[in-house]
Amino acid sequence: MSQKIILSPLVQIDSHIMEILKQSLERTFNYPVEIKAQIGSLDYAYDKKRKQYLAPQLLATLRSFKMETGGRCLGIVDVDLYSLGLNFIFGEADTSSGIAIISLFRLRQEHYGLPQDERLFQDRAIKEAVHELGHTYYLSHCQDIKCVMHLSNSLADTDIKGVSFCPKCKQRLKS
Repeated sequence: MSQKIILSPLVQIDSHIMEILKQSLERTFNYPVEIKAQIGSLDYAYDKKRKQYLAPQLLATLRSFKMETGGRCLGIVDVDLYSLGLNFIFGEADTSSGIAIISLFRLRQEHYGLPQDERLFQDRAIKEAVHELGHTYYLSHCQDIKCVMHLSNSLADTDIKGVSFCPKCKQRLKS
């Protein structure tokens, strides 16, 4: 049983942010992380009316990639994601398959007409990656607002939480 984590960009993603995510996830989960690009068209998941991409369809694509038993896969996109019933999402996970996806699209200050802040962008990307992978290890949302598993409905929620698991979530992760 492998505990490897696969980082899979589905579109062209800057190699610098991919390397930052790889290193952060290796430190956080203490498992090897491998980057395997699966770049292709995402047109099949695009909703023209919403001008967004349906995350569950992208998760289905990630599920079709061969993964070792016990491994996890995190898809990375830089497009606006949504899930049914929600205006947008930063990411989504499928706990049964160990697959998750995050979008970098709404994590940048520039998306909101603010000046670029690369450090803040990287911090947000790490938090969302750890959060969604946390779900693949059966962690649910946490009430502790500083825990990385706290629910993010907005960037303010993402910014207030830390990049680490609280003691309770850390213990759940170990077991």
